[in-house]
Amino acid sequence: STEHTGQYAVYYGVVPAGLDLSAYQMETISDLDMSEADPSGRNSSPKPRQFNGTITFFDPIDSIQVPLEGVQVIIKDYTKTAAGFTDQEGHFAFSTPSITSDTVEVMLKFDNSYLEIHTLDAANLLGVFGINNYSLGFRKSCAFTDLNIEIGRQFNNAALHHSCAALLSLNEYKKFAADNGFLMPNKKFYFWLGTEAPISTSYATPMLHNMGQQSVANPKQLLSNLFGLPADLADILSYVIADQLPDVYAPYYSRYSTAARASFIETMFHELSHASHFAKVGPEFWLPYVEYIYGNGGYGTPDLVNSGIVGLSEAWAEDLSNIGLNYIYNKPKYLGFNEDPIQDWIPYGLYHDLNDAGTNEAFDNVSDISFPQIYSLFTADTRSLATMKDKLKTSFPAQQTAIDALFRQYNY
Repeated sequence: STEHTGQYAVYYGVVPAGLDLSAYQMETISDLDMSEADPSGRNSSPKPRQFNGTITFFDPIDSIQVPLEGVQVIIKDYTKTAAGFTDQEGHFAFSTPSITSDTVEVMLKFDNSYLEIHTLDAANLLGVFGINNYSLGFRKSCAFTDLNIEIGRQFNNAALHHSCAALLSLNEYKKFAADNGFLMPNKKFYFWLGTEAPISTSYATPMLHNMGQQSVANPKQLLSNLFGLPADLADILSYVIADQLPDVYAPYYSRYSTAARASFIETMFHELSHASHFAKVGPEFWLPYVEYIYGNGGYGTPDLVNSGIVGLSEAWAEDLSNIGLNYIYNKPKYLGFNEDPIQDWIPYGLYHDLNDAGTNEAFDNVSDISFPQIYSLFTADTRSLATMKDKLKTSFPAQQTAIDALFRQYNY
């Protein structure tokens, strides 16, 4: 091993007995007797090298560094690699005898047993087949213990920040779902992050990888209408996309290079609420939903066939996401979004009104119907708010009149 001063290299090590060092400028550090009585007992295997540390990420909602679970940390020594994953505290620890270099490359890969994150870039369409992987540069391997990696504003990399934000969103949503009895898909998630795509209007949760639905009727139309790709690029990608279609698609802009926006995580909670809905109803419900969205270039209008699925599901995802964000971040402002919903044919706020006390709205005399209770009524054949209303009235007979009045307020 070598270390360098300003003028020359300093070499140090154990010198075998009998070796003449008189020709070298040297200093004896210590004299050791390492006689070998039985050479056959020598252990020539290298000792495992230890690597450990913690990874945190700048959460744009709370504006603090938080532990990031599920990141694959890779240590690379030329062609040799070793890897481990961060736990709930963001800590990783692993050892390997194969890494021998004094300096190693440290990389973060967004691939674990439940998630793969890819990037869709119009300038490099084939890049969507690779899993997001970022180098943090080279570090001295002998000092790579108790390493604190803070992915904060000092990192000028939009792709890295949004990969972290997507992973954090999934981790936090899974906690919310587990604590409240909401299902999550049992297959591995494929996320696509779209570089420079129109933000806030082009998020999608087609669940195509989980459905095993790789032969959609019109893949070019899907790529254009669902993901916002120009027609010529969609035509190229439709031929090579194979089995890489995503479950969740989330766009971002590269100008947000030192921190993801809070709205990115907020919208991810909406999309993951869709994923939880999918886990309850399955492909029989979900495929017509996806075909409607890309066939109509979005939500369409309430007079279209299958628009009932949109009214039912989009309102649910928005209301549930606000409940989840308040649950994770303890910020009542998210509940306020339900109290003053967007005016649309999609009844944002309806599910919230079924649950809350309704004291601030004269039309709302329904209360205490919990989100898990509503969730239990979702089935593959529950495809409209009319069907949901009937199920609610059957399940809560004492509130039938109030349920009818509430639905009428929302034009249902």
